[in-house]
Amino acid sequence: MAHSIPCLPLISHMRRVRQLFVWVLLAALLFAAHLSWREMRYGRGPLDASAELRGAAREIAFVANVVDGTVSLLDLGSYEVVDTLDVVPDGKRVGLFRDPLQWLAQGYLEKRGGLNFAQDTDLSRDGRVLYVSRGYLGDVAAFDLATGGVLWRTPVSGLRADHMDISPDGRRLYVSALIFGGNIVEVLDAASGEQLGAFPTGQWPHDVHTTADGARIYAASLGNMLKDVPERDAAPDAYQVTVTDAVTLERLKRYSFESGVRPFVFNRDETRLYAQLSNTHALVAYDLREGRHLGRLELPVLPGLTEADWDFEAPHHGLALTPDESILCVAGRASDYGALVEVRGDTLATLATIPVGDAPSWAALDLEGGRCILPNTRSNNVSILSIAERSEVARVRVGAAPKHVTVGRVPASLFE
Repeated sequence: MAHSIPCLPLISHMRRVRQLFVWVLLAALLFAAHLSWREMRYGRGPLDASAELRGAAREIAFVANVVDGTVSLLDLGSYEVVDTLDVVPDGKRVGLFRDPLQWLAQGYLEKRGGLNFAQDTDLSRDGRVLYVSRGYLGDVAAFDLATGGVLWRTPVSGLRADHMDISPDGRRLYVSALIFGGNIVEVLDAASGEQLGAFPTGQWPHDVHTTADGARIYAASLGNMLKDVPERDAAPDAYQVTVTDAVTLERLKRYSFESGVRPFVFNRDETRLYAQLSNTHALVAYDLREGRHLGRLELPVLPGLTEADWDFEAPHHGLALTPDESILCVAGRASDYGALVEVRGDTLATLATIPVGDAPSWAALDLEGGRCILPNTRSNNVSILSIAERSEVARVRVGAAPKHVTVGRVPASLFE
């Protein structure tokens, strides 16, 4: 029987098509790799800014505006905004080649949680570099204040870069990876942005602070906010404050709370911790040595208040402790006030509630500890309170939706 023989020219053509396809695919992969490499290497490069600041300086409040992606530089001597830093010069959208998962998730996150391009800030010891955790961009970026240029950009685990702190020696950044980040705080090299390690926390790490000597890191957690509160409450590691060794990154202690731990502070000898909690209008005191709750202060609530008056289950969100550890400045987000609370041994007592702008969402002290700075998220301004006078002494317009404040000293030469 005769057999048909395939046409040799057709076979040759098919081979050429396959070869062409392979070469096109290879070229596409190389191009994608090149774009990814460029995205990951975005910025001018490392800069060690850990030396102490010397010479003439100005005291600046760096106000992070979450919606417009800027940081307002508010001079605390003149109460004027002396500069505005664009912290999204690379754009407000995450590119596919930069971070595919963030690229897919960013729109959904913004629909659920709103725009967030400037969640937290820290200042280098020499006052020349500002570090910004950029919320739903899912990264931390370092900015040269002299030029406004980006030094480096580093993505964090998960889908949101949240609160952070800088080590006292200015060499490390501790950044909470809030959503689907594996319940960790990441450790970055402040000079280069290199990821140095990470340590575990409770579910959904939020506020984070180092001790004055840099030996330990305290991190608080919110619990998984994608779950209903009763289900969230059932998780044993939902609401915790963990204490981690800064050298070994091993957990030393952990403390449990009744609900998500919002902003918190502790005293110098690490015997007392004060915190705001999710879904409450209260301030709690905790004994860190004995591991027990000391007391709870219910703060005033305006008549007719509803959950529409605050965001993210946090009717109070902002806390600062004066240098003599006698007074807490509290951001009363829901009721639009700054509260001054006296620490009386193991108890807390309200001294004053001072009306401020709409939705104060953080609290920071000036360098001498006599003034409290509150960013009012919904009225786009900052209230400055005199603790001694128990009054608002200034209110300054800033960018869209100010949410966080860092106070530090900046070389005066940067403004010449």
